[in-house]
Formats: sequence, C-alpha cells, structure tokens
Amino acid sequence: MPSTAKGAQSYSDIRTVNGIRLTEKETIHLCLTEIENMLQANRRSLRDFPSMPYPIGYARNQHHNNLIHNEMQILNHNSIYYYLLICEYIITDEQKTIVDTIMCVVNTQSAAVYFLYGYGGTGKTFVWTTLSSSIRSNGGIVCTVASSGIASLLLPGCRTAHSKFSIPVPATQNSTCNIHQGSDLAELLKVTKLIVCDEAPMCHKFAFEALDKSLKDIMQNNLLVGGKIIVFGGDFRQILPIVPKGNRSNIVHASINASYIWDLITYTQ
Repeated sequence: MPSTAKGAQSYSDIRTVNGIRLTEKETIHLCLTEIENMLQANRRSLRDFPSMPYPIGYARNQHHNNLIHNEMQILNHNSIYYYLLICEYIITDEQKTIVDTIMCVVNTQSAAVYFLYGYGGTGKTFVWTTLSSSIRSNGGIVCTVASSGIASLLLPGCRTAHSKFSIPVPATQNSTCNIHQGSDLAELLKVTKLIVCDEAPMCHKFAFEALDKSLKDIMQNNLLVGGKIIVFGGDFRQILPIVPKGNRSNIVHASINASYIWDLITYTQ
C-alpha cells in the first residue's frame, strides 16, 4: 500500500457525520459540546467532572439561559405544526371547547387554574398535546409535568413535577420549591405561558402548595400560583397519593382536592 505523505491525515482520522467529513479532534469536540449542552440543561457541567475534557471555545446559547434555550429548541421542531394540523381534524367538539376556553385565557394571560377530570381513555393526553402544540406554534413556552415518570413519557418535553420544579421530597406543609429568584428556572417560569400538570391526583397536596408559594415569590404577588395559568388533570378513581402507614382518611386528606388550591380551581371535564 502507498505510504501516507508526511503531514497528511490518514483515512482513519476522518469521520463522516450527517454527510460532513470531520477529523477525529473535531468529532471529539462535537461530542463534548453535545454532552455539555445536555448537562447544562440539568444545571450541571463537564467542569464538575475534573477527569473529563472540556470543549475548547464552548459558547453558551444566545438566551444565556439553558432552560429557555431547550424550550426554544422544541419550538423549532417541525413536528409541532404537523401535529397541530392533525389535531384540527380529529379533535371532538367537547375537546375543542376545553382547548378554546384555555387558549382564550392563555392569549390574554389572565390568572387562572383549571382541573380537567376524566377517566382513562377520554383523551386528556390529547388535550395536553393540542394545547402545547397550539402555544408552541405561536412561539410561546409551555411547561408540561406529570406526577410519575411513566406519565411524563407521553408528552413532548415533559418531566416529573418534582424534577422540573425542584419540589422537596418529602414535602411538608411549610415546604417551598428549591427555586431561587434570578435563577434559570425562575426566569423560565416567568416567561412560561402555560403549565400543564398531568396525573395531579397522584401527587401530595403539599407538593402543589410548595409550588404555589414559590410562584408567588418568583412573580412577586399574592395571586394563586403567582398569577400563572396552570391546568391540572387526572382521575381520582386511579392511584391517589401514597402516605406511608396512612389509612384511608390520611390518603384522602393528602389529595389535591383537600388543598386550599382546590377551592379556587375552575373545574371542567
């Protein structure tokens, strides 16, 4: 085989990524950059691991807020518009009424808290996705959370409520979320148009009350959940909050409908 000229790169040092030929160093730099982006989305960094190299010349996103940047990445996804077109054809009249009611409040950004009740298979997840796609298609940010990890897999960009809002475990009557004023998460919540919380009856009422107190602090007002628009959803005939060594009375008292928030919720089904 012919020898490689001095100073020239061997073919083993060349990588092809999406049709672009990269050197081994460029490939490593690209991988490190992607890892750094994912770590910063979870408020970590490669600098937290001294044994790991750091991408040279790494620049943070233009928003200077990784959480907002990640949400904007979802907005730029073409699947949002395709899904929205499909929703317009298969949505039922009842679902459309619910979506239109909530979207009217979102467009005016009037303080409101809703609870969408429905047993399994009635299309609650479809309503969440339709709402999210409608708002995101107009450039708005939606925070979608669920009480369990399995339920969070059903919605794009969804996470568990405890993970997204830094809710302490276990939450008590005086608990607040670990969200500091001026932090990336606080800034994200300020610009969020809608918060969707699926499977809310599974979560302890103290978790939502902690979120209520934290949002009041972030938004600097005394309105319910800081004047943000939140839509809870779920079925009380399914799993209720788990209370260790608790009896039926303790479990019912731990549900969201036993919270002071419930008295101010607009109920729909």
